[in-house]
Amino acid sequence: NEMKILFINPPYNIENYYGKLSDLAFVFPPVGLTYLAGYARHQGCEVAIFDFQIEERDFETFIRDFKPGLIGITCQTAVFYNTLKLAGKIKKIFPQVPIIIGGSHATYRPDDFFQSPDIDLVVIGEGEITLSEIISNYEKKGMPLEKIDGISYRKNGQVIHNPPRQLIKNLDILPMPAIDLLSLDKYRVSPDNYLGGRVGLISTTRGCPFGCIFCACKEAFNRTYRARQLENVFKEIQYYLDNYQISQLFVMDDCFGLDKQRAIRFCRGMVERGFHKKLLWWCQLRVDIVDEELLREMKEAGCKIVSFGIESGVQRILDFIAKRVTLAQIKKAVKMAKKAGLDPRGSFILGLPTETFKDSLATIFFSLRLPLSQAKFGLATPYPGTKLWEIALTEGQVKADGDDWDRFTQLAAYTKYKPPYIPKGRSAAELLFLQKFANTIFYLRPSVIYSFIRRIKSFDDFKYFAKSVFKFLAGTIKK
Repeated sequence: NEMKILFINPPYNIENYYGKLSDLAFVFPPVGLTYLAGYARHQGCEVAIFDFQIEERDFETFIRDFKPGLIGITCQTAVFYNTLKLAGKIKKIFPQVPIIIGGSHATYRPDDFFQSPDIDLVVIGEGEITLSEIISNYEKKGMPLEKIDGISYRKNGQVIHNPPRQLIKNLDILPMPAIDLLSLDKYRVSPDNYLGGRVGLISTTRGCPFGCIFCACKEAFNRTYRARQLENVFKEIQYYLDNYQISQLFVMDDCFGLDKQRAIRFCRGMVERGFHKKLLWWCQLRVDIVDEELLREMKEAGCKIVSFGIESGVQRILDFIAKRVTLAQIKKAVKMAKKAGLDPRGSFILGLPTETFKDSLATIFFSLRLPLSQAKFGLATPYPGTKLWEIALTEGQVKADGDDWDRFTQLAAYTKYKPPYIPKGRSAAELLFLQKFANTIFYLRPSVIYSFIRRIKSFDDFKYFAKSVFKFLAGTIKK
C-alpha cells in the first residue's frame, strides 16, 4: 500500500503583497514542491500538489477524495498566517495525518510554527532527503525522528531541534521534478517579463557564494554554489517542450554565469539542440561576472532578458550592503548587455539602512541614466535570516519573538502597509512617495515604452500590454 503525500502551496493574499498591482504580479509555479514531489514519487509514493494560487477545485472535496497519509506545506514569510489557518482546517478533517512545514520561513524561524498545535514537524533547509527519511519513518515506523537531521518536532510537550542537514552534494541524484502535477497554463508572467506563450522554470544550480545583507540565500546554503550536470538540465527543458509546448523559460539560478565556462556550455547546448529556435529565456546575472563573450553566446542561445541586481546608485550604500560591485561595473555591464542585443533590467532597493533622501534620489536618477529596458524598485524588507533583519532588530523595527509577517512587502506603496523598514531620520510617507515616483518616472520614458512595443507580436499582446500599462499607472498615480 503506497504512501500518499499531498504537497500544498498555501493561499497567498496577493493584495497584501502587491496591492493595486496584484493583477500584474507574477504567478509562479511552486518549483520547490515539484522537486520534492518528484523525489517522493521516485521513492514509490503517490503524490499530488494543490496550489491555492491557481486551483479551481474545492480543497475540502479534493483532500477527502485523495486521503493523504502525509501533508507537506511550503511557507514563505508572507503566507505565515495562512499556513497556520490551513493546518487547523486540515486537522479538523484528518486529525491523524501528520502536517510537515518547509520553506524559507520554516528554515529561519522554526519555533514560530509550534505556536500552533496542528503542526507536527518543521523541515529546515533543503527538503528532499529529509523528506525521504520522514517518509520511511512514517511508513515503516523505522527511522526514529531523533535520527533525522534538519527537522524540529514536539516530544512530550518540548520542541526538539535536531542538528542541521548537510546540503545535497550532488544535485544530479534528484529525479525529474513532477511538473505534470501542475496546470502550467494557469500561471502567468508579469508584463515586464512577458515574451508570449507558456512559461517553464528551471534551476541549473543552487546557492550563491555572495553575502548581500538583504538576502537570506547565503544562510540556507552556507554560501555554497552547486551545479547540476547540463545533460540533466537539457532533459528537463526537452520535457517542458514535449509536454507543455513552452515558448519562454525562466532560468531561476541566483547567479547565472558564475562559472563562465559552464554557462557558455549551456548556451552552446541550447543551440545544438535547436532550443534557441523554440523558446526565449531570461536569467539573473551579477554585473561583475559578465563579459562580451558570455553575453554574445547567451544572445545566440535565445536569451532575451538579463536581470541585474543593481540595488543602489550610491557607492557607499553598495559597500554597506556587501554587494561587492562598483558603479563603474554596473554601467559597463548594462551597456554591454544592451550592445549584445539583450534587454537589460535592473532591480533597485530604496530605503536601505543609512540611506538619505538624497541617496534615494541618486539611485532613481542613476536608473534613468542606464540603458535599462525595465526596472523594479522595491523597498528594503528585513526578512528573517538576513543581516538586514539583525539591523532592524537592533533598531527596534522588528520584533524578535515574531512580527506581523503580513507587513513584509517590498511594494508597500501599492498596499495598505507602511514600509517594513524605515532608515533613521526618514519617514514612511517619503519612502512610499519615492517608490511610486521612481516607477512612474522610469516607465514613462520613451525608450522603455518602445522596448515594450517591440515585443508585441499580435493584437492579443497589444491588449495585454495596454491593459497592464493602464493598471500600473492607475495604481501608481492614485492615492
